[in-house]
Amino acid sequence: MLLTTVLLALAIAAVWLPALRLGRVAVPPSLPLAAAALLAGLQAGVVDARGAVAAVALAALGLASRAVAAPWPRRLLAVAAVLLAFALGLRLVPGFSPMVFLDGVRLSPDAAPMRFAVNADAGLAGLVLALCFCRRVQGLAEAGVVLRRALPVALGTAAVVLMAGWAVGQVRPDLKWPGFAAAWLLKMLLWTCVLEEAFFRGVIQERLAAWGAIASRPALHALPLLVAAGLFGLAHFPGGWGYVALATLAGLGYGWAYARTRRIEAAIAAHFVLNAAHFVGFSYPALLRA
Repeated sequence: MLLTTVLLALAIAAVWLPALRLGRVAVPPSLPLAAAALLAGLQAGVVDARGAVAAVALAALGLASRAVAAPWPRRLLAVAAVLLAFALGLRLVPGFSPMVFLDGVRLSPDAAPMRFAVNADAGLAGLVLALCFCRRVQGLAEAGVVLRRALPVALGTAAVVLMAGWAVGQVRPDLKWPGFAAAWLLKMLLWTCVLEEAFFRGVIQERLAAWGAIASRPALHALPLLVAAGLFGLAHFPGGWGYVALATLAGLGYGWAYARTRRIEAAIAAHFVLNAAHFVGFSYPALLRA
């Protein structure tokens, strides 16, 4: 279970590495690492044959959507890949078992219990979306520029959302650093932030912004950000309407960071800053009475 998690974490992080050249073929380093993670998952019993088939299908659809030149086949392959990734991210596809490291942990007496689990299906979905469908930085120089533009938005978003959460009784200040904090934050970055930002900003917001009916009308330029933020908020409905409102507010910040740069790293950074500040500095995941 641990080996599967480590290999998949490396595979997701490797999305940002240059392709490996094997003769005339360029192979993203994420793919062999993801294959190794799948094999480890099969060996550990957290992935079965159905999950492996779904993972291979997702990678094949995503890569084919980039390789096919004809517009309509390319679009159909992309839609199929995104829908399958969405289903995997929601854990609707059979063949995967959560890898649970901690369960029922309460970080403070008045906080709801939390669970530390890693889902291979969600990790694979985020990997393929980020690899095949997101605009990413090219090199360290561009990364520095993008992150400098995103940092003020990230800090402002974290401050506004956490203060709003405190005001409505969802959280309270609660400074802490549990023993598993580093592992949890890494999981939050590579699983939650990559998957959610790749889908809501890299796919939904970007595609809406590039759609001619919107791109040609300046009055509609804010619509992609608003739609993506609203859908992001609704995706958090299991937490209640208060959580939906806070998530929508956060989504506006993540979308703004993305709109300023058109690079997925900006949205991921904004999302991670808020989640990290929440985990370290406030009640996590929320107050019991909330």
